[in-house]
Amino acid sequence: MNLKQLLFAISVAETCSFSKSAELCFATQPTLSNAIAQLEKELNGKIFVRTTRQVTLTSFGEYILPFLKGVLDSKDELEKAAHSYHNPDHSVLRIGMSPLIDINLVNHILMTFRTAHPTINIYFKECLLDDLSDRINKQQIDFAIIPENISIVNMEEQFFYDEPLFYFPQEVDSINHDIRPYKVNELSEIPIILTGGGCGLNGTLEELFEQEDSKLQSYPGQALSYTVIEEWASHGIGAGILPKAKVSKTNTMASPLYLNNGKAAKFSYKWIWHQDITENNDLAQFVNFIQNKMPLLLKKQLRLVVG
Repeated sequence: MNLKQLLFAISVAETCSFSKSAELCFATQPTLSNAIAQLEKELNGKIFVRTTRQVTLTSFGEYILPFLKGVLDSKDELEKAAHSYHNPDHSVLRIGMSPLIDINLVNHILMTFRTAHPTINIYFKECLLDDLSDRINKQQIDFAIIPENISIVNMEEQFFYDEPLFYFPQEVDSINHDIRPYKVNELSEIPIILTGGGCGLNGTLEELFEQEDSKLQSYPGQALSYTVIEEWASHGIGAGILPKAKVSKTNTMASPLYLNNGKAAKFSYKWIWHQDITENNDLAQFVNFIQNKMPLLLKKQLRLVVG
């Protein structure tokens, strides 16, 4: 197994095309196909289903993809740590986040900080909550973004952003589905498809239902990814609830979810970091950024979206 095989597989997963990935990776298509076939053999499982019309991930592919990305992330972390050691003028800022987080929003907001601090290298690490907690306690990451209802002791906190929730029903005939707003208290008898846990989705939904004097009825099975939740809902296996950023653009069944008082149901997220992190000047500058500059940038972003 080598890193190029992992890079090829991740590229195919993102582009849904062997030919496009070969072009982007500056490789011939036979080279890319053979590398992925060898990787599948070593991992003892097919990662992709390939037809003449499309390329999709298998259930094993959905499961293993985050691990492939994790290996490449670790390589990037190693290179940046080495670069920082040999170039003291360049610092490394490590941000961990739950898979629920809207990475597009995070990356957009941090562009301002990157521009103002070009010598600070930022890298992201997507982790499940237990791993995030362990990494930030061991100072393997500097900051984490997690659901607001999650608590990790001895950490400073700063509210980050809210995100509306969308509901897609247990639907067999999606063509005739009438999209309408739903309230949480309408869903207490409906099986909701959840993940295996760890990202924060399950616990945050349970707390939301409890606050609305309803009970979350979870589907007995578990989905490996947010895409699988949507797929299962479309086949009538159960219903799903996801924050807006995790609803695929092709989903035609998603409906806004509301609280019993008529307000939009939302997930909230926050930054956390060690109390003594400000002893490092570069990290202190980032703390100042997320406490003072970032809220203003988010308000501006919200006005652009609403406008």
